Amino acid sequence: MRSELTKINLEIENTEAKLLELKRTALQLNSSNKKKEGNLNISSNTEDSQRIKVRLEEKEKLFQKTEEFFNVGRWIYYFEDKSVEWSDETYKIFEYPDNYKGSLMEFYMSCIDDETVRRLSEMGGIFIGADENRVINQTIVTPLGNKKLLSFSSTPIYSDAGEIVALEGLVKDLSDKVTGKNGLDNFFNLSFDLHCIVHMDRHFLKVSPSWTKLLGYSEKELLSRSFMELVHPDDMNITVSSIHDLDVQGAITSFENRYLTKSGNVVYLSWHSRLDEETQLAYCTARDITQSKIAQDELLSDLSEKELLLREIHHRVKNNLQIISSLLSLQAGANSEEKHLNKLYEDSQNRIKSMAAIHEMFYQSDELDKIDFNKYMDKLTGDLSRSFNSLNKTIDFNLNVEPVYVNLDTAIPLGLLINEVVTNSIKHGGDIEGNVRIFIDMVVLNDNRLQLIIGDNGVQSQDDILNQTGGSLGVLLINSLVEQVDGEIEQLKNYEGTVFKLIFKNRLNRKL
Repeated sequence: MRSELTKINLEIENTEAKLLELKRTALQLNSSNKKKEGNLNISSNTEDSQRIKVRLEEKEKLFQKTEEFFNVGRWIYYFEDKSVEWSDETYKIFEYPDNYKGSLMEFYMSCIDDETVRRLSEMGGIFIGADENRVINQTIVTPLGNKKLLSFSSTPIYSDAGEIVALEGLVKDLSDKVTGKNGLDNFFNLSFDLHCIVHMDRHFLKVSPSWTKLLGYSEKELLSRSFMELVHPDDMNITVSSIHDLDVQGAITSFENRYLTKSGNVVYLSWHSRLDEETQLAYCTARDITQSKIAQDELLSDLSEKELLLREIHHRVKNNLQIISSLLSLQAGANSEEKHLNKLYEDSQNRIKSMAAIHEMFYQSDELDKIDFNKYMDKLTGDLSRSFNSLNKTIDFNLNVEPVYVNLDTAIPLGLLINEVVTNSIKHGGDIEGNVRIFIDMVVLNDNRLQLIIGDNGVQSQDDILNQTGGSLGVLLINSLVEQVDGEIEQLKNYEGTVFKLIFKNRLNRKL
């Protein structure tokens, strides 16, 4: 049978161009004299018309054999009288009744569904405006009540004047491939995803070929054992729990687990399942996510290593700063009689300690890209209080700092700046009795900038400290540090004591 069809198809290909020319001639000779039931019949006494008739009858026989084998019908639509011709196979596809009284076009219109009726003009535009083959789908309901999904192809037929006078094409019934058993088989067999139907007794009832390719087991092996035998031992609990949720809730269940292949390799699967309560069958789709999981694990491992390295760097920087502070302390002891040098050593130690505290908080923080500045302020002011506890004065801090996170680029210069102001207040900002009260307020402004107000209630306040010529090292540092945080600072005059207001941009751009 196939060898005969091969010869038939070869002959069709060899005569295609000639037959198309003959058909055009036939349409010109007699476009109105057509057999109603689809047989091509051209009546003419000329030698050309007889030759055309013989050729077309031969073509008809070839097409009929091909149509029967491939279940494909033919159709022709004539624009002149809006009539239709079908081949025998097309009649079979539409289940045309022998007793139908209307025209073939009327029968066709009675079969198509409402959606197709609404789309007819759109479909006509697709066919008529095409210079080459076009394909569309239509749904029909036959007189026997069978709903079918059909695929129509179309090729324009032109007159010698270059005008489209008709359309011809093929029609094929796709219903079984979409909604029937073959449709389910195609869905299972052609998809790269892992499809399966399972019973709640934890056995496969149907698996797609992708399962055998992934796991290495034959279809028979997969259907003859519980799928729980394939689950990685460490993922038993989550699998059992997901099956229980599916059984109880009946809704879509999504989860991930690992399966073991026949060769012992581990594969990661992502599942989506739904239970049919009537049959107690679960319809599942799984996807092999092994490569993405491996890549994710490698990325997390790489990030973890970098995080540990970054923590270690912060830790070592803090230790190195503490060593420098200890060396300054030893140097100060060796020059204990030099009060001026001791003051320099002490101030330098406090600056170094403020930076060391920041690095310590960074390596102890859950997130290495920021620290809670409120906690840092507590630590910084506590360290400064202990540093000056030998001055025989009371040092009281009043902190009102909104919860805000800052990054390292902001924390270092801001910490040093606060250290300079607080140190100056401890030394020179006492009241009449010599006690020092320092307040620090920090709020987040509407434009996400930070406002810091810091000062004391001392009686030795000086005006315009920041702009004094020949200022101290602390003043020079403050002005330099303000530039580093891209901020603006001013000394407030309506306060008792020395008070500064600093407004600067938070580079982290985040408030909690």
